[in-house]
Amino acid sequence: MTARRYLLACALALLAASDAAAQQVKAHMEACTEWGRAGSAFGTRNSCDRPISILFMALGGDQHVVERNVPPGAWFGPDAATDLSGGWMFTACPAGYAPNIRFAVENKTAILNSLYNCLPARPDV
Repeated sequence: MTARRYLLACALALLAASDAAAQQVKAHMEACTEWGRAGSAFGTRNSCDRPISILFMALGGDQHVVERNVPPGAWFGPDAATDLSGGWMFTACPAGYAPNIRFAVENKTAILNSLYNCLPARPDV
């Protein structure tokens, strides 16, 4: 194989790999949520026809992260005792996906402004 053909083969393989990786990126699914109260409970219902994965954090207190897959039509809410007075943030991705930025207080501006996409979740993380 000539050097030119080898370089061309490498370039095509790299292009194919990057195209496959790009296809795995999904848009967030925040449109599936409308946060509010149902009686005395605060939360949201998944209004889409596919499961979503929600990460939720109250910004006051211990900043514990709640992660849950929410089936279509199902309700998601933090524990009733969760203090929301300091605000809160969430991400919503297709089930099996996670935000492309770390779900942490230092990223709250990006998360609150919905500036994230969703990548396939890694089971080892």
